[in-house]
Amino acid sequence: MFSGLRLALAQSWLFLVAAELLAAAEGLGFLLTESQSNGRVDRLLLAIVLLAVLGKTTDALLGLVERKALKTWA
Repeated sequence: MFSGLRLALAQSWLFLVAAELLAAAEGLGFLLTESQSNGRVDRLLLAIVLLAVLGKTTDALLGLVERKALKTWA
């Protein structure tokens, strides 16, 4: 169950950024597109790092929930 949740979490981040890249006026995907258009490498790297940190943080939180559930139920 938790493996499926982790995969779904990763996919949801990917789809969120893809949707923001296509048709958003704000968000990290929009920041990526706008920074690329304007040649702002600093903002582009910031958006990439923020996406990585958000993804890793949510994965780590789900890992904590998984370990707690395994201690409780296993």
